[in-house]
Amino acid sequence: MRKNDKIESFPNALDNYSSFQQLFESYYGRLCAYVFSLTHNHAASEDIVQELFIRLWNDRARISIQENILAYLFRASRNSALNYLRGEANRDKQIKKLNIQDSMVDRNFLEEEEFVSFLEDCIDDLPERCQQVFRMSRFEGCKQAEIADQLGTSVKTIKNQIWKSLQYLRTCLEAKDAF
Repeated sequence: MRKNDKIESFPNALDNYSSFQQLFESYYGRLCAYVFSLTHNHAASEDIVQELFIRLWNDRARISIQENILAYLFRASRNSALNYLRGEANRDKQIKKLNIQDSMVDRNFLEEEEFVSFLEDCIDDLPERCQQVFRMSRFEGCKQAEIADQLGTSVKTIKNQIWKSLQYLRTCLEAKDAF
C-alpha cells in the first residue's frame, strides 16, 4: 500500500471485502514480522496473523474499534502471540511432566523385573520340596490344606516349609540387595 492510498474507516473496511483484502495485503507482512519477533517461529507467526484476520472478518459485525486500525492490529497480534507463547510453555511443562512419569514407570518396571529375577534365583536355591510348597502356595494360590493333601503330608509341615522358605528368601534377597 502506498502512502497516498487510504483504507476506508475500519467499519467500512470490514464490511467491504475488497477494502478488507487491501487491509490484509497492506499489513500482513508487517504483522508477521512483528509476531515473529515475539515467537521466533515463522509458521506460528503466519498462523497467528492469519487467524487474527479471520477473526476480524468473522466478527466484523460485533467489532467496534475507536482507534487507529494499525494500532489495533498490532495490539491484537501481540496479544495472540502472547497467548501462543503461554500455550507453548504449558505444553512444554506437560511434556516434561509426562517424560518424567514415563521414566519413573520405566525405572519401576525395570526394578520390578530385576526383583522378580532375584526372587526366582532365590527360589531356585530352595530345597526341591520347599520350592514346590512355596510355588503352590504363592503362585498357584493353593491353600495349605490343599497342598498337604496333594503332597500327602500334614498342614503343620506345610506351614513350617512356607515359613522357612519365606525366611530364606528374605535373607537371600537382602544379600542380593534386592530390597
